[in-house]
Amino acid sequence: MTNDNKKIRIDEINKMIEEFCDQYLNDQFKGYAQALCEKIGRKRTLSINKGGKKIWAAAIIYVIARLNFLFDKKNDYFITADIICDFFGTKKTTSSNKATQIEKACNIRIGEQGLCNPEITDMLTFYETPEGFILPKSMIGSPDIEIQPDIKIQLANGEEVSAVEHFKTELKRFKKQQEQERKERREKINQQIAEKKKKRKKKTTGK
Repeated sequence: MTNDNKKIRIDEINKMIEEFCDQYLNDQFKGYAQALCEKIGRKRTLSINKGGKKIWAAAIIYVIARLNFLFDKKNDYFITADIICDFFGTKKTTSSNKATQIEKACNIRIGEQGLCNPEITDMLTFYETPEGFILPKSMIGSPDIEIQPDIKIQLANGEEVSAVEHFKTELKRFKKQQEQERKERREKINQQIAEKKKKRKKKTTGK
């Protein structure tokens, strides 16, 4: 298949994605899905020319749904696998397997920048402080927090739950240490104030 034919095929798949997103999602998710379609078209390890166009479109929506937690009922744009497959006329197993193939070939991870909401990316991107604390990107920027810029931890598929639990533990420890440091600073300041008062009193009374 020539490059022109490949472009036509990508455009056709993107058109299907657009129709689905116009009905069930929004322009943001449509942009993510179409960006992924273009990315697949550039991959040598994936041939978008092979297989049904509807399967590719369904699988791409699957990937975006996974990355953005759209299968979660609490999400404002909640969708199900049945909705995707009924729309494209594909089987859930086929679409899901193709989605997994795409994720592996494109090395896509939870929090993948450019394919999911920036809030999710920030929440699932972690940095390590010099003290060894693991903090999410969303917390970076506080004047009280110093990070090691060369150390960045981004979650991979299947690791997010344990990593988030680890983060919660580390955050609790970090807050406890911060509180202890503030307490020590307050005690030191109070001690200095008390010593100054004592010196002034001694100077005034001569005792």
